[in-house]
Amino acid sequence: MAVCYFNKNYDEKYDCIYEVNEDGIEITVSYDINNELSETNGMTVLSSNTKFNKRDILIIDYQKKMNYLLKKAFYHGHSETFGTPDGGCKTKFFSSIYFYNKDYENLCNITDKNNISKIKVYSNIINDIIGHPSLYREKNENEYIIKLKKNPKKQVIDINKNNIKSIAISDNWTSEHNHKNNRIDINLSGYVEIDLQENIEYIDVYDYINELTIYFQLLKPSKFKIDKIIVKVDGQYCGLVIPIKAINYKNFYIDNSVNDTLLDFLLNCYNLIPYRNSKNEIRNIPYIILYTTRNLEDNFLMFYRFIECYYKKQPIENIKRTFIEYSIKNNYKENLGLNEEKFENFVYEIISLRNHYVHEGYYIKNEELYISFPKINKKTNPKNYVAKNVDVKWIYERTKILYKIVIDIIFKNMLNYENYKFNKHF
Repeated sequence: MAVCYFNKNYDEKYDCIYEVNEDGIEITVSYDINNELSETNGMTVLSSNTKFNKRDILIIDYQKKMNYLLKKAFYHGHSETFGTPDGGCKTKFFSSIYFYNKDYENLCNITDKNNISKIKVYSNIINDIIGHPSLYREKNENEYIIKLKKNPKKQVIDINKNNIKSIAISDNWTSEHNHKNNRIDINLSGYVEIDLQENIEYIDVYDYINELTIYFQLLKPSKFKIDKIIVKVDGQYCGLVIPIKAINYKNFYIDNSVNDTLLDFLLNCYNLIPYRNSKNEIRNIPYIILYTTRNLEDNFLMFYRFIECYYKKQPIENIKRTFIEYSIKNNYKENLGLNEEKFENFVYEIISLRNHYVHEGYYIKNEELYISFPKINKKTNPKNYVAKNVDVKWIYERTKILYKIVIDIIFKNMLNYENYKFNKHF
């Protein structure tokens, strides 16, 4: 059985059991939380509205040789058992954010202050891109030699922007000798290390992870699966688990979107689309490349809004009609095969669909959509007409065009890549 302490009070120790799962850690403590309630008229009243203070809980487990520091653990229920050897009061707590380390002393000094100086993000995709820097193999007639470097040289590139000093990539390894099966397992783990200019709090780590995930999704869509996160806290490395929204991982090979090296691509992204301190169209990027799991109508509006936010900020002259027309002509690589009149109709079909969704909702009666052109001399434009068969296919075709425009804006206009191949559909 493990023991635990509340809020750095090491004078009071409690027996506990705990369970680690993908959502966090639930811990059951031999502790009567009713003692934290105040009495009214000599009675202690506990109801569904009772709220208990959140707390940090240090778990020390000598048997499993791993220790945990739960941050802001909250009350998760309690029970009272009498007449049995294990009777008494037990209280459950839960936290989805926690540190872990084999040496519990490394966890004792962690506070909520700015004390994290580096973030290491481990993912097998790193080795797919850079190979295995720590591994050396040599084969000859008499031997097959495997060498593992303890401290392989890192590839580093300076960023010096947005509180990131530099980015490094490399890998390290662990090995396990199974005497029962006469087997040696070697696990190689690639990582990206973010060296910060100024220390941050643990609650801010998510923003840096999310930003990095966006960049990897652009380079290798649906391939960045985070295995673990290690942070440097007050000079010591500890594991950190925080809630991270998973992307739709694809377990097959995907080409890089561009021909740059990983570090050059990351440098480009950190310089040109710095997500954490940006607004408008850059803030919309995750909803376009990471989480396009909404309905078709929501995707249409998101893509439209991205294009609008981007082009309304650009000093572009001679746009005859709208930014939608401009974006189709400049960011849609395929030929629509439309004459001038039909192309104008197509542009205002997209605009009218957007206006309908925003002002009237998603329902389109009888699959008919009124296509409205700009008014001339305050009179109804004679070009206005009613589009028929506005069904899912009709909407999808226009949504797909907006999506391809958005991807082209990101790669060509924002990141300056004329040639790219982004293998992901919304």
